[in-house]
Amino acid sequence: MNRYDLVLLGLILEHERSGYDIITEIRDRELDRWAKISTSTVYNRLITLEKNECIVGHSERDGNRPERMVFNITDKGREVLRKEVLKHLTGFNDDPRTLGFAFLYGAENKEVIRTLEVHERRLVQEIENLEKMIAEEPRPTLYPEGPFLNCMSRDHILVELKYVRAAIGILRDPVRSKKLGGYFYINFGNRDFEKFDE
Repeated sequence: MNRYDLVLLGLILEHERSGYDIITEIRDRELDRWAKISTSTVYNRLITLEKNECIVGHSERDGNRPERMVFNITDKGREVLRKEVLKHLTGFNDDPRTLGFAFLYGAENKEVIRTLEVHERRLVQEIENLEKMIAEEPRPTLYPEGPFLNCMSRDHILVELKYVRAAIGILRDPVRSKKLGGYFYINFGNRDFEKFDE
């Protein structure tokens, strides 16, 4: 199971959908920000989910439109979805950014700083977009501060922004940046690693 199947099963549980309906919903809800689901992935995963008896499809025709395959979730699919929801709520997802920060010494400081500055600007823009969506959401919402998922996304991005700016500060500091000579040195600095080698 993976995040793609989690999204697909969750959307099909909400109500029956075709592949096209799922792709449209993913774009409308901006779910591709989290799951990065391409059109081909949607159709490939639907085939796999049906083969694994998590969903069942049936042909449907609406007026003069071409026939389409619409999917419903099965009991097995509900159970798979339940397990994945619980796993994704509490599990630590692999985050490739952690590896990028762990190996900062593998690229030139100026290049890393430029890359992080571009990322910083994107994060600031995303925070502004989320703040706008939060402000425009009709009240009351189930979560007193506003739409739960948008608030959670904003808060996660605020934390990421904090650490991107901290990394830029370390890289710009000639004394601290010289200590980034190996894997994970951003945690301690090379002096501390020399102690471990003794």
